[in-house]
Amino acid sequence: MSPVIDITREDVARALADAQERFVRADAALKAFKFSHPAKPEEFARWKQLRDEWDQRDEELQAARDDLRDFDHGKLNASLE
Repeated sequence: MSPVIDITREDVARALADAQERFVRADAALKAFKFSHPAKPEEFARWKQLRDEWDQRDEELQAARDDLRDFDHGKLNASLE
């Protein structure tokens, strides 16, 4: 049996703020990336890594927004469990 955790709106809002910060860092890193001319294979690998991180952070940010919306509507999302 798992204990019930009392989640406050502040907890959910803090998780959203944290997700926003991680997204901003990933977004800035991706936007700052520059290919040389001609581009090297390792640059494509690094670009793909940055894109994958951006995608992950974008998904986390959307989930955090959904969690806050769900919390405000009186229901909790499974991602908070």
